[in-house]
Amino acid sequence: MAYEDNFGTRAEQPIYPGVANIFNINPGLNITRAWVTIDATVTITGATGGELGTPIGDAAIANLAASRLIRRIKVLASPGPGSRYPKGPLVDCSPRSLLRFAMPQREGKLVGDLLDNGSLGSGANGAYPIYFTLPIYFADEANLNGSQANSTALNMNARDSQGLPVYNSIQVRVDIAAALSELFEGTTGNFAIAGMLRYGDKRLDLSGADTLPMKQEDHIALIRGEQQQFPDQLLPLDGAYTQWLIMAEQGQPGYALSDALIERLEIQGNTLNFKKKWQEMRQAMLDESFFDPSQTLTGLLYLDWTDGILQNANAAAGLQAYYSVLNPSGSGLDQLRVYTRRVYGLSS
Repeated sequence: MAYEDNFGTRAEQPIYPGVANIFNINPGLNITRAWVTIDATVTITGATGGELGTPIGDAAIANLAASRLIRRIKVLASPGPGSRYPKGPLVDCSPRSLLRFAMPQREGKLVGDLLDNGSLGSGANGAYPIYFTLPIYFADEANLNGSQANSTALNMNARDSQGLPVYNSIQVRVDIAAALSELFEGTTGNFAIAGMLRYGDKRLDLSGADTLPMKQEDHIALIRGEQQQFPDQLLPLDGAYTQWLIMAEQGQPGYALSDALIERLEIQGNTLNFKKKWQEMRQAMLDESFFDPSQTLTGLLYLDWTDGILQNANAAAGLQAYYSVLNPSGSGLDQLRVYTRRVYGLSS
């Protein structure tokens, strides 16, 4: 039986609006899953009547308003001398991407705040206790081939199987919202946070086996008009893609997830020839049991390129994606948020 090291909290810091929290992660074993948790009370003042503002993104969804308190999360890695592992950032993502990618890892379900019942999402004056956890999956617990599920766990051992250094340091940086207007556009209110931001992770002893480096990122493709071949020019060009999660966001400032933007996706590459309508992609998400059909999947398109075998990952170099998109809200008011996972071979 493999040794498991599972800490609910490895480090904690007070949380303040606009102040980044940085955690230096202690070495040892392989991280399969990490998380940051906001355990605090959010107090809103000065927002009354018509000054509550328009909820932005997930702030409009019950139990997810607290996710907007996190602007972005990064995992920064510094390889040791002669390391075969790449430098970071290993993670550079928005909360919306990490929460939605967690759905196939959590039996297809969306998990939000444990305490807030949607009250914080109203933007009204008051004190709201929250307990919100944002997960970071390095291992792929939904891998169709269970034997490869831990192949991309984050290697925190001092040395690899060849005796070479892995990482000198790993930092987790959590950027915190500075103003209530980042949750509710047009509000005149303010907010304060009293509580803690905590970091935790789950680790396994994989008996000295080398894991493959994984990078996770998301980016925005802004839609400026209806287009049959809208290119995603911000796709990373290194590594090999294992999964994509495409989130179609309609209407600034709300950016609600919507099925009214994407008609079709076509991808061309050295190892991939892909063309499907959005309905076909949605059906595959359900047929392959990545998502629970009882959940709201509006605006989500998930693509697993591996079929459970990491060697099936598609090389990013030379790959180009074209969307057939609509633009119901007007130029620059709709967008695609594209989350990708890329795996890398170890350098010689």
